Amino acid sequence: KDMIFMGFETLPWACRFTEWGRKATCLGTKGSILAAVTPTSKFNQAFSMLQGCLGVFPNIVESPTNLGISLRNPGAQIHPGVMYGRWCKEKWDGKPVSQKPLFYQGVDDFTEKVLLGLTNEVQAVKKKMESIVTNLDLKDACTLHQWYLDCYG
Repeated sequence: KDMIFMGFETLPWACRFTEWGRKATCLGTKGSILAAVTPTSKFNQAFSMLQGCLGVFPNIVESPTNLGISLRNPGAQIHPGVMYGRWCKEKWDGKPVSQKPLFYQGVDDFTEKVLLGLTNEVQAVKKKMESIVTNLDLKDACTLHQWYLDCYG
């Protein structure tokens, strides 16, 4: 009863490790990120504390529900979708590859279809949930395409 939970749509920074388990390089800080608080009445309290820790950027923007930003989270679609598109039995013969594969650069038409399928499934879940739960606001559960436009312009 005394806990306040604040969930974010994504990480505040883009980072890559440079020395496994020891060092990372921060490639950039997001300009803004969505956050939702449970209980919603405690948003201002949680916002003040966490925005103070993060500094000016990323700017925390309120979202109505943790469910909405969870459905919006691109990592839940992008990472498994790209990995499936690369390593599924239709695309990989099971033999070792000659070079370390890059993640995004390997996306092809097949993987695009996988990603579109995943984002469409999330939109179907969103639509169904909003139709059966009164006053449920999942406005922030957008498509992958919209997320990239929102995040990177």
